[in-house]
Amino acid sequence: MAGAVAAALLAAATVWVFSLLPGLWVWGAFIGWSSYDQSGANRRGFMTSCVCMVFGVVMAWLVALSVAGDILPLPSAAASALAAGIASFIIVYVSVYAPFANVPATFYGFASAFAFLLLKPGTFAVAALSSMDLGNVLICVATSLLIGSILGVIQQQLAMRLTEPPRRSERPRLTPSRNEEL
Repeated sequence: MAGAVAAALLAAATVWVFSLLPGLWVWGAFIGWSSYDQSGANRRGFMTSCVCMVFGVVMAWLVALSVAGDILPLPSAAASALAAGIASFIIVYVSVYAPFANVPATFYGFASAFAFLLLKPGTFAVAALSSMDLGNVLICVATSLLIGSILGVIQQQLAMRLTEPPRRSERPRLTPSRNEEL
């Protein structure tokens, strides 16, 4: 019950706050939050989820940059498919190294980056991919995902606070008890 109440309160606040933050994506925050939970909802899970989601965003950015920059001498659809295939191979291959072992979180970041690139007009261009603002997938999506991971931690802490037994304050004694010395 406490977890559900904490999630409801935090989700409502998150949607409201993100509505005031143009350029960040609430769905990215919820994906980051879910990745934290899926990764074990602990300190190690937080770290692997964050590292791998950002790694996924970086891999998607590299794919987008190679396609938008016409690096591969192929039609756009073929270049996108080839670059995504190469990126997917790299993502799974490097998962033998502990910091990159959370493959689902990496693909959450990868997919989230492409959702952003396909939803927001003008972002699948070299100029946007190399900008230093929220129009750059590296900045916008990574930030949204990381905020979500932090929300997962906050939700867990809030749920724990809601389940703590109430602390009874001791009333001051006017006379000492039998076990106390005078």
